[in-house]
Amino acid sequence: MLETPVNPDVIVVGAGIVGCAVSDALLRQGCRVHLIDPRGVGLGATQASAGMLTPFSEGRHHPMLEALGARSLEMYDAFVAETIASPDRPSWYARTGSLEVAVTDLEGEELRARAADHASRGIDSECITGADVRRAEAEVTPDAVAALLVPSHGHVSARELTAALWASCERQGAHLDVAPVRRISASAGGVTVATDTTSFSAGHVVLAAGGWTGQLAIEGVPALPVRPVKGQLLRLAGDAPRLARIAWGSRCYTVPIADGSLLVGATLEDVGFDEQPTVGGMRELMDAVCGLLPSAARAGFADVRVGLRPASPDALPALGHSSKIRGLIYAVGHYRNGVLLAPLTAELVRKLVVGSTEDPALVALSPQRFGEL
Repeated sequence: MLETPVNPDVIVVGAGIVGCAVSDALLRQGCRVHLIDPRGVGLGATQASAGMLTPFSEGRHHPMLEALGARSLEMYDAFVAETIASPDRPSWYARTGSLEVAVTDLEGEELRARAADHASRGIDSECITGADVRRAEAEVTPDAVAALLVPSHGHVSARELTAALWASCERQGAHLDVAPVRRISASAGGVTVATDTTSFSAGHVVLAAGGWTGQLAIEGVPALPVRPVKGQLLRLAGDAPRLARIAWGSRCYTVPIADGSLLVGATLEDVGFDEQPTVGGMRELMDAVCGLLPSAARAGFADVRVGLRPASPDALPALGHSSKIRGLIYAVGHYRNGVLLAPLTAELVRKLVVGSTEDPALVALSPQRFGEL
């Protein structure tokens, strides 16, 4: 850990993918940045993310989420290239599309309706049927009657991307304290953050603490209504099914990894701050993946990852200034889409720090929709 800078311009609370993306953007703006996280870089919900970049699936029931995700997806190529300082795509980032699989006529009708809706809005997708599904992905169940192919979708290793973002931050002079934040308060210098061992101030503090944000003691400010939602993720190896792209079923999704392993996710469990993997969660995922990809029954079990996704009441992030403490900025509540929304979040926070509030997304995502915070 490097020595804490005497006068950081911005303190970022949280060193997951959102916190690291925000920090990198602010460093490129010329800010001096200090991060604080109780565990270290990428060790919260980030390490358990499948890294799906699929706004037209994740946002199918939420137009605003779809719009935000699509905007952020358009930024991704440049975001990764800038992070790794290379125009070449790394092995851990792929834009090979996604395939949502239907095994009943009703599911097939829904996919055809979505394809028609996409076409009416200029979104590139295709509903394929019958044998074409198996030609697109040979491992998919022969029970498939249709599938929705979205070529623009992709996936990224959240772990690798976050590590690359932090390496970029370190090169630009960022510092990290691995410590729990005990109190945040207004001060003459802007905002003061206290840990167990020290306290320091900055003109801006960005809260990117994920599901733990509501547990932070912020003087004179009510808790933001963000709750943790547990997700268990299974990784298969050995004879894991080989896929060219993300494959979705009604009960699980699967993400191919460059090393030949396969991620299977994910459970949704409203159980508070419990991060223990469970037999029931693994059984649910194993049954689901064998239904979608029958050859998964021969795969080896590699590991299980558990993360607590930060969910807001309306499933959208809270992103904007506090109305109570000048200089305090929220960047939390991304739920299942922290990886997808990282580039857009970083850009919006950068705008807030430099004093611009003209972006319409900042109106929709204002924390004040949950009260005076």
